Amino acid sequence: MLRLLLIALVGCGPKTANTAPPPPPPDAAIADVVTAPDAPPSPTGPLERDLPRLAKKSLALYEGVVAVFRAAGANCAEATKQLGALRATYADVGVANAKVLHEGRARELKTALAKYEDQLAAAAKEISASQTMAKCTTDRAFTKAFDDLVGSPP
Repeated sequence: MLRLLLIALVGCGPKTANTAPPPPPPDAAIADVVTAPDAPPSPTGPLERDLPRLAKKSLALYEGVVAVFRAAGANCAEATKQLGALRATYADVGVANAKVLHEGRARELKTALAKYEDQLAAAAKEISASQTMAKCTTDRAFTKAFDDLVGSPP
């Protein structure tokens, strides 16, 4: 069970759409568009291409969930709110995990995560045994926030 939770928390990220935007009409004017990125690009490249950094951020995500559950206790509304804040902080982790898995690089990710295996297992165990999980798994808003953060189970 612990291994399944570990896989669900780390290996599955939020689902992303694989649809491309429709092409512009043939007579549309072509303009130079400049967009500002949400965050400056990492000097080491995209997160899905830097598996050691992805593994470290995955551990930080786990530790963040543990901290939220410790603070919230049985307060499902507070846990839900804080999970939403974590989702904003760690959205790139779920997206990167999904890309890595989609590209068939799960074994490489597992190797990168091995460095943190004990810490991840301890966090997963604390999450699954927490008062928050015991009390809030029947709360629809909590379940949605948790699934949005770590991905729904397969």
